[in-house]
Amino acid sequence: MKIGGWIPEWAKSLSPFRWPRRIFDSMMEPQNGDSRGALFVFTLIALSFMAAMFVIAIVAQMHTEGGLGTFGDFFGGILNPIFSFLTFVGLLITIVMQQKEIREAKASTEKQSFESLFFQMITIHNSIVNGMDLRTRAVSNPPIAAQEFHGRDCFPRFYLHLQQEIERAKKGKSSQPIEDGYAKFWERDRKDLGHYFRYLYNMIRIVDESDVDTRRYMKLLRAQLSDYELIILFYNGLNEKGARFKPYIEKYAIFDNLPRELLFEDKDLELYDGSATADSISADRKKAIEFLRTWKDNHIDAEARISKELSYILKDIIDDASEEKITSTELNIAAGGSLRKWLRRAIKEASRE
Repeated sequence: MKIGGWIPEWAKSLSPFRWPRRIFDSMMEPQNGDSRGALFVFTLIALSFMAAMFVIAIVAQMHTEGGLGTFGDFFGGILNPIFSFLTFVGLLITIVMQQKEIREAKASTEKQSFESLFFQMITIHNSIVNGMDLRTRAVSNPPIAAQEFHGRDCFPRFYLHLQQEIERAKKGKSSQPIEDGYAKFWERDRKDLGHYFRYLYNMIRIVDESDVDTRRYMKLLRAQLSDYELIILFYNGLNEKGARFKPYIEKYAIFDNLPRELLFEDKDLELYDGSATADSISADRKKAIEFLRTWKDNHIDAEARISKELSYILKDIIDDASEEKITSTELNIAAGGSLRKWLRRAIKEASRE
């Protein structure tokens, strides 16, 4: 817990209140995870103060009536409260450190729980894919035998179906051949792909709404998708039925390894934002994301803030970010578009409101 929780907002902007808070914070939650240096400085200051008091007491007693006769009583009266105070401070530090250990243990447990859920979802996703079956009828002219496709082998067939429908839409002079062709393709294969897309969408949404390192897990998920899955997903995101998928695709660069040679036209790539095909993130945005994560741990989770304080918390985080040379625009981007919504959700999760 930080002392900043009970200092009025108007007082936090005054330097006499800010620097003691920073010193205390650096001791309680050091950046490198080791507070021995801060505690050493604190102890050194306390010892120096006691030494100064000792010298002052000796000088004062030498110049008063009675000399050093009453020095023992005076020294004991000064020293005992100091030792009591140091004992109390040590107890507070122990309590705070225990709270930090509890938070870290809780975070570790939540991470392990999420990882277990995530890999269960991956397993279910693969079982959905492996459960797919396609059968074609035999054709007499030209003679083509009946065929069966299973699992991921179905996706090249889906690709062929989509290609055929888009070509038909083009021949029919459609003004939107991709949308019209995909609509016909969906009518043809939705019985096999409907469950696949619904589960994949909800899986990505769950990861996105979690407090973990979402990009790390999205990369693992992206690695599960074959080339033809990516192509089908690419054109699904351009269709009205897959519109909710598109923001996630662009946010997490799902098409970073998209086989562009399988696109029906090269210009189709322009229908997505460039972030959909480039898994890169600027250093400034990384800094803002890390700042939000650290600030949440230190000032929301640790202090159990409530929704009524949202306006004050918003001002506080913007002020602290400006000291780190992070603009409010960068904060909004790192928070997923709205810093206020990000804070409201973080407060709700921390306080269990």
